[in-house]
Amino acid sequence: MMQSLLSTPLFGLLLTLLAGVLGLYIKAKMSWRLFNPMLFSMVLIISVLLLFNIPYADYRIGGDLIMKMLGPITVVLAVPLYQHHDKLRRHALAILLGVAIGSLSALVSVWLFAWMAGLDLTLMKSLLPRSITTPIGIAASEMLDGLVGLTVLSIVITGTFGAIVADWLFKVFKITDPIAKGVSLGTSAHAIGTGKAFEYGQLEGAMSGLSIAIAGVSTILWLLLFQLLGVI
Repeated sequence: MMQSLLSTPLFGLLLTLLAGVLGLYIKAKMSWRLFNPMLFSMVLIISVLLLFNIPYADYRIGGDLIMKMLGPITVVLAVPLYQHHDKLRRHALAILLGVAIGSLSALVSVWLFAWMAGLDLTLMKSLLPRSITTPIGIAASEMLDGLVGLTVLSIVITGTFGAIVADWLFKVFKITDPIAKGVSLGTSAHAIGTGKAFEYGQLEGAMSGLSIAIAGVSTILWLLLFQLLGVI
Protein backbone atom coordinates (compact mmCIF):
# COMPACT_ATOMS: atom_id res chain seq x y z
CA MET A 1 0.00 0.00 0.00
CA MET A 2 2.75 2.42 1.01
CA GLN A 3 4.85 1.57 -2.04
CA SER A 4 1.92 2.12 -4.38
CA LEU A 5 1.33 5.56 -2.81
CA LEU A 6 4.97 6.53 -3.32
CA SER A 7 4.67 5.68 -7.00
CA THR A 8 1.79 8.08 -7.60
CA PRO A 9 1.97 11.81 -8.42
CA LEU A 10 0.19 12.50 -5.11
CA PHE A 11 3.33 11.74 -3.09
CA GLY A 12 5.57 14.22 -4.91
CA LEU A 13 2.88 16.90 -4.87
CA LEU A 14 2.12 16.53 -1.15
CA LEU A 15 5.77 16.41 -0.11
CA THR A 16 6.58 19.54 -2.12
CA LEU A 17 3.54 21.45 -0.87
CA LEU A 18 4.12 20.48 2.76
CA ALA A 19 7.78 21.47 2.56
CA GLY A 20 6.86 24.80 0.98
CA VAL A 21 4.13 25.59 3.51
CA LEU A 22 6.42 24.68 6.42
CA GLY A 23 9.18 26.87 4.99
CA LEU A 24 6.83 29.84 4.66
CA TYR A 25 5.50 29.27 8.19
CA ILE A 26 8.99 29.27 9.67
CA LYS A 27 9.86 32.37 7.62
CA ALA A 28 6.82 34.17 9.06
CA LYS A 29 7.72 33.19 12.63
CA MET A 30 11.42 33.96 12.42
CA SER A 31 13.03 37.39 12.47
CA TRP A 32 16.14 36.11 10.68
CA ARG A 33 15.89 37.60 7.19
CA LEU A 34 18.52 35.26 5.74
CA PHE A 35 16.17 32.29 6.15
CA ASN A 36 15.05 31.20 2.68
CA PRO A 37 11.91 29.00 2.37
CA MET A 38 13.04 27.69 -1.02
CA LEU A 39 16.39 26.50 0.30
CA PHE A 40 14.73 25.03 3.38
CA SER A 41 12.21 23.12 1.23
CA MET A 42 14.97 21.70 -0.95
CA VAL A 43 16.97 20.47 2.04
CA LEU A 44 13.86 19.02 3.70
CA ILE A 45 12.73 17.12 0.59
CA ILE A 46 16.21 15.71 -0.02
CA SER A 47 16.46 14.69 3.64
CA VAL A 48 13.10 12.88 3.53
CA LEU A 49 14.07 10.99 0.35
CA LEU A 50 17.42 9.94 1.84
CA LEU A 51 16.07 9.10 5.30
CA PHE A 52 13.33 6.82 4.04
CA ASN A 53 15.36 5.56 1.06
CA ILE A 54 12.75 6.78 -1.44
CA PRO A 55 13.93 6.77 -5.06
CA TYR A 56 14.06 10.18 -6.70
CA ALA A 57 12.13 8.71 -9.62
CA ASP A 58 9.13 8.16 -7.31
CA TYR A 59 9.21 11.74 -6.09
CA ARG A 60 9.73 13.10 -9.59
CA ILE A 61 6.39 11.72 -10.80
CA GLY A 62 4.60 14.39 -8.78
CA GLY A 63 7.44 16.90 -8.68
CA ASP A 64 7.44 17.18 -12.47
CA LEU A 65 3.79 18.23 -12.39
CA ILE A 66 4.75 21.24 -10.30
CA MET A 67 7.61 21.98 -12.70
CA LYS A 68 5.13 22.06 -15.58
CA MET A 69 3.06 24.65 -13.71
CA LEU A 70 5.93 27.16 -13.65
CA GLY A 71 5.14 28.50 -17.10
CA PRO A 72 1.40 29.12 -16.60
CA ILE A 73 1.95 30.50 -13.08
CA THR A 74 4.13 33.30 -14.43
CA VAL A 75 1.03 34.66 -16.20
CA VAL A 76 -0.25 35.68 -12.74
CA LEU A 77 2.61 38.19 -12.58
CA ALA A 78 0.82 40.20 -15.27
CA VAL A 79 -1.74 41.41 -12.70
CA PRO A 80 0.56 43.63 -10.59
CA LEU A 81 2.35 44.63 -13.78
CA TYR A 82 -0.91 45.94 -15.23
CA GLN A 83 -1.55 47.85 -12.01
CA HIS A 84 1.75 49.70 -12.48
CA HIS A 85 1.71 50.01 -16.30
CA ASP A 86 2.14 53.80 -16.07
CA LYS A 87 5.53 53.41 -14.39
CA LEU A 88 6.45 50.75 -16.93
CA ARG A 89 5.83 53.13 -19.82
CA ARG A 90 7.80 55.89 -18.13
CA HIS A 91 10.87 53.74 -17.53
CA ALA A 92 10.62 51.31 -20.45
CA LEU A 93 13.96 52.16 -22.08
CA ALA A 94 15.90 52.05 -18.79
CA ILE A 95 14.35 48.69 -17.90
CA LEU A 96 15.11 47.15 -21.30
CA LEU A 97 18.71 48.36 -21.28
CA GLY A 98 19.22 47.33 -17.67
CA VAL A 99 17.95 43.81 -18.22
CA ALA A 100 19.88 43.38 -21.48
CA ILE A 101 23.15 44.49 -19.87
CA GLY A 102 22.43 42.42 -16.77
CA SER A 103 21.83 39.31 -18.88
CA LEU A 104 25.06 39.90 -20.77
CA SER A 105 27.07 40.35 -17.56
CA ALA A 106 25.62 37.12 -16.17
CA LEU A 107 26.77 35.21 -19.25
CA VAL A 108 30.20 36.85 -19.39
CA SER A 109 30.83 36.14 -15.70
CA VAL A 110 30.06 32.43 -16.20
CA TRP A 111 32.27 32.29 -19.28
CA LEU A 112 35.16 33.95 -17.45
CA PHE A 113 34.94 31.81 -14.32
CA ALA A 114 34.56 28.64 -16.40
CA TRP A 115 37.63 29.62 -18.42
CA MET A 116 39.64 30.41 -15.30
CA ALA A 117 38.59 27.12 -13.67
CA GLY A 118 39.41 25.13 -16.80
CA LEU A 119 35.91 23.70 -17.20
CA ASP A 120 35.16 21.88 -20.42
CA LEU A 121 32.77 23.36 -22.97
CA THR A 122 29.83 21.13 -21.98
CA LEU A 123 29.97 22.25 -18.34
CA MET A 124 30.30 25.87 -19.41
CA LYS A 125 27.25 25.62 -21.67
CA SER A 126 25.29 23.98 -18.86
CA LEU A 127 26.03 26.86 -16.48
CA LEU A 128 25.46 29.75 -18.88
CA PRO A 129 21.62 29.90 -18.47
CA ARG A 130 21.89 30.10 -14.66
CA SER A 131 20.21 33.52 -14.34
CA ILE A 132 17.01 32.85 -16.29
CA THR A 133 13.82 31.12 -15.25
CA THR A 134 13.79 27.32 -15.29
CA PRO A 135 11.57 26.63 -18.36
CA ILE A 136 13.63 28.96 -20.56
CA GLY A 137 16.87 27.76 -18.96
CA ILE A 138 16.05 24.15 -19.84
CA ALA A 139 15.33 25.14 -23.45
CA ALA A 140 18.59 27.10 -23.59
CA SER A 141 20.57 24.18 -22.19
CA GLU A 142 19.07 21.82 -24.75
CA MET A 143 19.84 24.34 -27.51
CA LEU A 144 23.48 24.43 -26.40
CA ASP A 145 23.70 20.63 -25.90
CA GLY A 146 24.38 21.18 -22.20
CA LEU A 147 23.54 19.01 -19.20
CA VAL A 148 19.95 19.93 -18.30
CA GLY A 149 20.21 18.61 -14.73
CA LEU A 150 23.25 20.78 -14.04
CA THR A 151 21.51 23.77 -15.61
CA VAL A 152 18.48 23.39 -13.34
CA LEU A 153 20.73 23.03 -10.28
CA SER A 154 22.67 26.19 -11.20
CA ILE A 155 19.41 28.09 -11.74
CA VAL A 156 18.10 27.10 -8.30
CA ILE A 157 21.39 27.95 -6.58
CA THR A 158 21.63 31.31 -8.35
CA GLY A 159 18.06 32.29 -7.49
CA THR A 160 18.38 31.20 -3.87
CA PHE A 161 21.69 32.99 -3.41
CA GLY A 162 20.32 36.16 -5.02
CA ALA A 163 17.30 36.19 -2.71
CA ILE A 164 19.49 35.66 0.36
CA VAL A 165 22.01 38.45 -0.36
CA ALA A 166 19.50 40.96 -1.80
CA ASP A 167 18.94 42.84 1.47
CA TRP A 168 22.66 43.19 2.08
CA LEU A 169 23.48 44.30 -1.47
CA PHE A 170 20.71 46.90 -1.55
CA LYS A 171 21.95 48.28 1.75
CA VAL A 172 25.63 48.36 0.76
CA PHE A 173 25.01 50.01 -2.62
CA LYS A 174 22.20 52.22 -1.23
CA ILE A 175 19.63 50.98 -3.75
CA THR A 176 16.24 52.28 -2.63
CA ASP A 177 14.29 52.73 -5.88
CA PRO A 178 11.57 50.04 -6.09
CA ILE A 179 11.94 49.65 -9.86
CA ALA A 180 15.70 49.15 -9.58
CA LYS A 181 15.19 46.55 -6.86
CA GLY A 182 12.63 44.64 -8.88
CA VAL A 183 14.58 44.71 -12.14
CA SER A 184 17.81 43.58 -10.48
CA LEU A 185 16.13 40.68 -8.67
CA GLY A 186 14.18 39.50 -11.72
CA THR A 187 17.19 39.72 -14.01
CA SER A 188 19.67 37.97 -11.73
CA ALA A 189 17.55 35.68 -9.55
CA HIS A 190 14.48 34.97 -11.77
CA ALA A 191 11.41 33.44 -10.05
CA ILE A 192 13.01 32.97 -6.63
CA GLY A 193 14.18 36.57 -6.74
CA THR A 194 10.68 37.65 -7.73
CA GLY A 195 9.32 36.02 -4.60
CA LYS A 196 11.80 38.11 -2.63
CA ALA A 197 10.84 41.22 -4.62
CA PHE A 198 7.20 40.84 -3.58
CA GLU A 199 8.35 40.99 0.04
CA TYR A 200 9.42 44.58 -0.66
CA GLY A 201 6.18 45.54 -2.40
CA GLN A 202 3.83 45.09 -5.36
CA LEU A 203 5.81 47.43 -7.62
CA GLU A 204 9.08 45.60 -6.94
CA GLY A 205 7.38 42.28 -7.64
CA ALA A 206 5.78 43.53 -10.84
CA MET A 207 9.08 44.85 -12.20
CA SER A 208 10.84 41.63 -11.23
CA GLY A 209 8.21 39.53 -13.02
CA LEU A 210 8.59 41.64 -16.15
CA SER A 211 12.37 41.33 -15.98
CA ILE A 212 12.12 37.53 -15.91
CA ALA A 213 10.52 37.52 -19.36
CA ILE A 214 12.85 40.14 -20.83
CA ALA A 215 15.91 38.44 -19.36
CA GLY A 216 14.85 35.11 -20.85
CA VAL A 217 14.54 36.59 -24.33
CA SER A 218 17.70 38.68 -24.12
CA THR A 219 19.74 35.75 -22.78
CA ILE A 220 18.67 33.54 -25.70
CA LEU A 221 19.61 36.32 -28.14
CA TRP A 222 23.01 36.79 -26.47
CA LEU A 223 23.63 33.03 -26.59
CA LEU A 224 22.81 32.95 -30.29
CA LEU A 225 25.26 35.82 -30.83
CA PHE A 226 27.93 33.96 -28.83
CA GLN A 227 27.40 30.94 -31.07
CA LEU A 228 27.68 33.03 -34.24
CA LEU A 229 30.91 34.58 -32.95
CA GLY A 230 32.30 31.16 -32.04
CA VAL A 231 32.62 32.05 -28.33
CA ILE A 232 30.77 28.88 -27.29
